[in-house]
Amino acid sequence: MNRCTDVYTGVFRLDRLFVINDLSSEMKSSSPKISIGLVVYNGAEHIKCALDSIVSQAYRNIELIIVDGGSTDSTLSILSEYSNYISVLVSEPDKGIYDAMNKVCSLATGDWLIFLGCDDELLDVLGKIAGLMIDPDSVYYGDAIFRTSGNIYGGKFSKRRLARQNFCHQAVFYPRSVYKKYSYSLDYKWLADYAYNIKLVGIGIPFVYVKEVVSVYNDKGGSSQGDAEFEKRKFSLISTSFGSMYAMIEILGRQMERLKKVVDMAVSAIGVVLKSVLPYTCWKYFQSVWRELRKKY
Repeated sequence: MNRCTDVYTGVFRLDRLFVINDLSSEMKSSSPKISIGLVVYNGAEHIKCALDSIVSQAYRNIELIIVDGGSTDSTLSILSEYSNYISVLVSEPDKGIYDAMNKVCSLATGDWLIFLGCDDELLDVLGKIAGLMIDPDSVYYGDAIFRTSGNIYGGKFSKRRLARQNFCHQAVFYPRSVYKKYSYSLDYKWLADYAYNIKLVGIGIPFVYVKEVVSVYNDKGGSSQGDAEFEKRKFSLISTSFGSMYAMIEILGRQMERLKKVVDMAVSAIGVVLKSVLPYTCWKYFQSVWRELRKKY
């Protein structure tokens, strides 16, 4: 590839690979280097908030790697404003979010790697978490705040829980020994990170919970749309990684959820009738009994 400097002052271009101010040379420290991978495509509306949350970190041993899918909006212009903070920027067409994330894994040099979406925000907790990540072969994970509700999502995960729901990817720190060895499948559009985590837990990679809120996560992003291909293969993934018992528990759990919805609809219809014929005190008693039953089951 031909190296040239005719695009921006101080920016070396390697065809479509921009190497901008390798921060690792400025941050000689005994603290672990944390790589932050940010993947984006036409994210001009939100990306400034994500970048501001990264550059404002008190913890300074950070490597910021951005993979842009060839944005046609003003994303690249905004990124140029943060050139002093970006270690590596790649801008080229890709095969989707997980192709971009695999590129981040190949480019990262940190002891740990965390991914952030262009519409997410990283809280100022890297200093705390860096001191807790002591096993170079373990994955560490914390909690995240759902942007739409403000609720905290997280807590400890067991295999049984992971069979039902995923870690919040924006709160997971992968060690170099993991992210350099394992890549994301391109078979899934939105939930390859879920398949990735199931695989890692299944092969015995330790996942260690850190009780810290790591990020603000846009829970209305692409992954909220679901992933038909992942859902088609999910039980096979769980059975292969955890054993058939966990797959059966997940199937039964789904059937129970469907049954609850049917019962809720039936009780709601019955409630409308009862409200019109029962005395008010009897109606309130019926409501309270049903609430208690829902809590238990």
